[in-house]
Amino acid sequence: MVNERRRGEELEVAILEAAYDIIHESGYENMTFQNVAKQAETSRTVIYRRYETQVDLLHAVVHYKSTQALGGDMIDLIQNKGSLRLDLLSVVEIYQQFFETISSEVLSATLLVLSQKNDSVKEWSVSARNSNMQVMKRIEGFAKERGEIHHEFTTMQMSLPFDFLRVENIMRGGAVTREYQIQLVDEVLLPIFSGQAQ
Repeated sequence: MVNERRRGEELEVAILEAAYDIIHESGYENMTFQNVAKQAETSRTVIYRRYETQVDLLHAVVHYKSTQALGGDMIDLIQNKGSLRLDLLSVVEIYQQFFETISSEVLSATLLVLSQKNDSVKEWSVSARNSNMQVMKRIEGFAKERGEIHHEFTTMQMSLPFDFLRVENIMRGGAVTREYQIQLVDEVLLPIFSGQAQ
C-alpha cells in the first residue's frame, strides 16, 4: 500500500534510504525507480518528480550519505587550522571520511556511472569538481592571509588531493591509513602547494 501521508523531507529520506539499501542488497542495477518506490512505500510518479534519471538518484544518495556523516557540505567544514600543512591534512581527512562513509557498493556504482558519457554524469562531475575547487581556494586564502604563500594554486594542483584519494579508494581499494594521509601531505601536497616542489 502506497503511503500518501509522508511529505517533504520525511518522504525524501525514505526514498534515499530505500535506494541506498537496494544498492547494498542487490546492486545498483536493481535500484530502479519501481523497486525504490516499492521499498519506500511511495509511487514511481513521486520519484520521477524528484529525479529524472537513475544517475540523478544515485547522486542524491551519495550527497545525502556524505552530508549525514560529515554533518554538512565539505566546504562548510573547512576551517583555518593555523598552517598550510594542517589545512591540507584537514582536507585529506575530511575527504577520506567521505569515502569511508560511502560504502564499497555505492563507490562501485559511482565508478560505473562516471565511466558513462551522458549529460547527467557530466553535470555530476562538474558539480563535484567545482566543489573541490572551492575547498582548495579557501585553503589558498588561509595560506595567503598567514603570509605562507603569495601565489595562486593552479587548477591541476587543486585537483591533486581528491585525485590521489579517489585512486586509492576506488581504483586500488586500499585502506587509507592515517600514516598514508600524513605521508601524502608531507611528501606530495605540501611541497607543491607551498611552491617548494623541485
